[in-house]
Amino acid sequence: MRKNDEFDLVCTDLSDQGFGIGHHEGMTVFVSGLLPEEKARVHIVLVKKDYAIGKIVRLEQESADRVTPACEAAARCGGCSLMHLRYPAQLEWKAKGLRTLFGRVDPSIQVLDPIGMDEPYYYRNKAQFPIAVKDGKIIAGFYRPKSNTIVPIEKCKIENREINAIFGWLIEHLDLEQARELRHLFIRFSPETHQGQVVLIGRKNVRLKELAQKLHEAFPALVSIVFNQNTRDDNVILGDDYTVLYGSDSMEEGCMSLKIRLHFKSFFQVNPQMTRVLYAKALEFANLKKTDRVIELYSGTGTIGLLAAREAKDVTGVEIVPEAVENARANQQLNGIENARFVCEDASVFARQNGNSADVVFVDPPRKGMSEQGIEDIVRLSPRTIVYISCNPRTLARDLKLFQKGGYRADVIQPVDMFSHTAGMECVSRLQKEPNA
Repeated sequence: MRKNDEFDLVCTDLSDQGFGIGHHEGMTVFVSGLLPEEKARVHIVLVKKDYAIGKIVRLEQESADRVTPACEAAARCGGCSLMHLRYPAQLEWKAKGLRTLFGRVDPSIQVLDPIGMDEPYYYRNKAQFPIAVKDGKIIAGFYRPKSNTIVPIEKCKIENREINAIFGWLIEHLDLEQARELRHLFIRFSPETHQGQVVLIGRKNVRLKELAQKLHEAFPALVSIVFNQNTRDDNVILGDDYTVLYGSDSMEEGCMSLKIRLHFKSFFQVNPQMTRVLYAKALEFANLKKTDRVIELYSGTGTIGLLAAREAKDVTGVEIVPEAVENARANQQLNGIENARFVCEDASVFARQNGNSADVVFVDPPRKGMSEQGIEDIVRLSPRTIVYISCNPRTLARDLKLFQKGGYRADVIQPVDMFSHTAGMECVSRLQKEPNA
């Protein structure tokens, strides 16, 4: 097989990234936008030793599950890799993939059906739009997959409607000089509290104070408008230094009756509706008692820990981002919770120094999952139950194998569709300490 070859290909499955999978003359071929049971004329754009990547030239046989994407940029920006697949079929595909994945870890794990959304559009409460000036015009949107090329958009079908409105206003009112010095537009909006936040990320502040004032006049719900300076020559979005242009550096979110103070550098789940579902399931799996000592690792703004504190004896949250720890402590006071504390420390270091001190551990690590040392340190805490929340099923599967070596076995996993129309899936798993471990 060579680059620029063309041939007919039948799709037999989807990859975990949402690419159609077919086989031609012994070679596996991945094709974006192709669905199982479809046949297409395919043009090969890349050939590797064990696989090739192709693009659809002509669709010759369509799946009954194919739909017209709600967004015209879906095939180009790469964000919604499954928007051409009926939503119920998306959930079926995710369920099948997760059962196969976790079945390889331990066939006895009960992988429940994914909990889906009633309305899988306009759900995200945060967006980060790259911005640039090209040929004398401002362009902003999302990066094309595996590139730094911006696919311009006017609005995104999975971002909150208010975020889309703020984004549109900024593109209309930024001048070329301002836009040239910016790198990203970071926008948050909470449907729960009706508060919003804008962070203008770039190399230089060009009259942004005046722009911020006009922006707030147009959108009074904005309580935080910030310039974040980032002169780095890499893909890191946020820099270290910032200036508040209007209001403060934080906004208020809400979750399950909690008030959450949210610094722009602090992590918060991007789908508020399904976050409530996710955290309710995590608390159910924990089955907390009034005598329980709880530790929440990678605690962020402390949401799970504060919810757990209402049912447990005491909670300790551990987070390495100082701004998030400050938010967590403020959130504790804001909600009148006295039996919780938050420390700024690496999660592994904390666990290593506090052996045998927890009944239940909540852990919600970044996409890369946990280190082997980190897992050993959690095992050293000797909790009866570990509730592991993961946004990356592959690293969760890897980590569950390592936990098994330490005497903890997952008995149930609940997938929650936090990222509708994408290949992503959030999972909450319960690990129980095995007898004699």
